[in-house]
Amino acid sequence: MGRQGITHGLINLAELLFIGALLLSACAALTLIPLVRALALRHGFVDRPGERKIHSTEIAYGGGIAVALSAALALGAGIALAALWLPLKPNPEDLRGLPALAIGLGALGALLLGLIDDKYKLSPGIKLAVQFALAAGAVAGGVRVTAFVGDTLFMQAATVLWIVLVTNSLNLLDNMDGLCCGTVAIAAAVLGVVAMDNSQWNLTLALAALSGACLGFFRYNRAPASIFLGDAGSLFAGFLMACFTVMATYYHGTKASHLAIGIPLLILAIPLYDTCSVMLIRFREGRPLMRGDTSHFSHRLVDLGMSRRQAVATIHLACLAIGLPATVLAELSEARGLLIVGQAFLVLTLVALLERAGRLRAANRASAPEPVQDAARATRAIAARPAEHAEAVAPNGTPDAERH
Repeated sequence: MGRQGITHGLINLAELLFIGALLLSACAALTLIPLVRALALRHGFVDRPGERKIHSTEIAYGGGIAVALSAALALGAGIALAALWLPLKPNPEDLRGLPALAIGLGALGALLLGLIDDKYKLSPGIKLAVQFALAAGAVAGGVRVTAFVGDTLFMQAATVLWIVLVTNSLNLLDNMDGLCCGTVAIAAAVLGVVAMDNSQWNLTLALAALSGACLGFFRYNRAPASIFLGDAGSLFAGFLMACFTVMATYYHGTKASHLAIGIPLLILAIPLYDTCSVMLIRFREGRPLMRGDTSHFSHRLVDLGMSRRQAVATIHLACLAIGLPATVLAELSEARGLLIVGQAFLVLTLVALLERAGRLRAANRASAPEPVQDAARATRAIAARPAEHAEAVAPNGTPDAERH
């Protein structure tokens, strides 16, 4: 099932619709975020400075609300425009009906769960239980991985686990300014290209809207952030990305590589790797799995001497390096598909090496005599000025030991 639409020069109407929805969503976010931020500050919905936090002033929560509203507005406008004026043939595999309703209600539930947690700080157990309930609801509504096995009870259970895993991976990734929203913007745009190639127009529009909303939010969330996604935003975006990866079509039973079924794993490789790595470190060291710390890849890059902006940019580039080649995986033979998978493993190997180097440097610094530590801190402070001065004031709404 190839890409459809009327071609005008170098771009067809489907691509134009994708770009238009993304830009509309980004503009909506740029407009709504200052309003949401002002309301959050007025009503005290803020992340306050604390012992385990880096920022020294109150930073507004509520970014998730702005992202959700922006994406919804752009999606509605895009669907209306496509229905009225664009000759795009419907696809039975597209996002519609009960699955679309289940995803919408589940995303709203994730947003509300995050808002409650941002305000009242729920226990990890309660949050996880609600996420499982939301995932089960989505699966009951028809959001299911079938792969090569079919719609079995085992695959339904696997889908629930996948949704919870991806939701939490992006929630945990929200540990540095601009990191989570930028990663979602990249992942949604890349998956949107895959959906567009398979003529899943509604899904394409939904992904473009989510990508644009996160891109617009990045303007206010990059270091030093003036507003945070909060758990509301990261859970909302994570739940949507999890469900959208399930609803996208990757393999059509043609000569395409069977490896195409792994496209979502490549697009989300960095968040999934980071979550698995952090959980393994906490388990190995006997620490609570759901208690925040500085074991993330982003923190290791800072330990290597990068600024927080540089660390975030490095991770975004790694996401692009793995995700972009994944868009053509469905069009390649098995042998050529292995080259794409091999490249992904090479990038992840580089990530692992950088992470290990950062961990060793942090350990050596911690075990150094106090004068050496003082000198290292002074050197880093001098190197950070003046470009990093703003970041030093308020680089992150999570404690850099996270807020999860």
